[in-house]
Amino acid sequence: MNTRHLIIILTLVLQAGAAWATEGKATSVKGEAWATAPGGSEAKLTQGTELPAGTKIRTGKDGLVEITFDDGSLLRVQPGTSLALSPAKRQTKKNAVVLFFGRVWSRVTKSDSDRSYEVNTPNAVCGVRGTEFDTAVADDGTARVRVTSGKVAVEGDGSDAAMVGKGEEVEADDEGVDESTGAAEKAKWEEWQKSKEERLKGNSKPIVERIKGKIMQRKAKLESLRAEQKEIEAKRKKAEGRARAGDSSAVQEIRTFNQRLAEIADAMADLGDEANCQVGIVDHFADLANDPRFKNIDRKYLEAEAQSLRRVKATLDKMVAEGTDISIEAMDKMLDDMSNGKKGSLKDKNSAGDDLFGKDPMDMK
Repeated sequence: MNTRHLIIILTLVLQAGAAWATEGKATSVKGEAWATAPGGSEAKLTQGTELPAGTKIRTGKDGLVEITFDDGSLLRVQPGTSLALSPAKRQTKKNAVVLFFGRVWSRVTKSDSDRSYEVNTPNAVCGVRGTEFDTAVADDGTARVRVTSGKVAVEGDGSDAAMVGKGEEVEADDEGVDESTGAAEKAKWEEWQKSKEERLKGNSKPIVERIKGKIMQRKAKLESLRAEQKEIEAKRKKAEGRARAGDSSAVQEIRTFNQRLAEIADAMADLGDEANCQVGIVDHFADLANDPRFKNIDRKYLEAEAQSLRRVKATLDKMVAEGTDISIEAMDKMLDDMSNGKKGSLKDKNSAGDDLFGKDPMDMK
């Protein structure tokens, strides 16, 4: 195999790698439901449709959709719901759902990870392992979580959090996460939704301002993580130069850098999902402003804020895409092969190490 072909193969391995993405399949569809694949247009959702990462799903007043994930976990989408499968690539296996509004029921397959499955809402993230629970988002962005089996960690901003066990429920709105309480036998979802409609009617501006503040906090965190990522990449490049020259200790440094880069990439993916959900609920507010039920809320204000936050989201989406476009597992495997003395060892001149790190300019003289 010549050098040019080896470079092409290594490049494909590093870019494709084993990064994880949330993908599913519509295993049951009843009533009206629509899906929008990334880069595509909205179309009626039918049973058996494959749902790639980033797919948006919307159900009508009679729409019911069951989504099955690769690990066997189930998501049942109730009528009047809008959600998306996380578009982000991750280094750690996780199915992540972005719930803009409406209600879903989840049954999660047991995993070794405490956060193998997450439902993002505008005001809290629900992280679970091996459990069954309902998650609803009302028109004002309030999330309500009811657990029928296992436990769910409901986390807001900062240290705001609640652990919700079997037979318990909790609410989380723009002001924080409540303490969990015993769940009534019947949820009475419609009554709960109406109470949150009233809250939005009288508090639309404060609610939007608090959500906007959370989005900007996430923007600042993303910018900080991206800056750290670039700094580590520069340090790793220097270590690669030493590894290319045969310094075996540099290989461990590169592994350490790779581990931190993986952590940063996954943190950026999570922040991107959270911000996406929050921008989505403000978009929903703007849509509701044209509904006769909400005639007393400030339509022009909501539409202006929604438009402004869409521009912020475009910036965040680009940052997250850049920060998660890596495959640490593939890079670590390449280091294993080369540091263990296989063909193309880091210690060999004109080796695969040159193709991975680039030739040393001194070797060209």
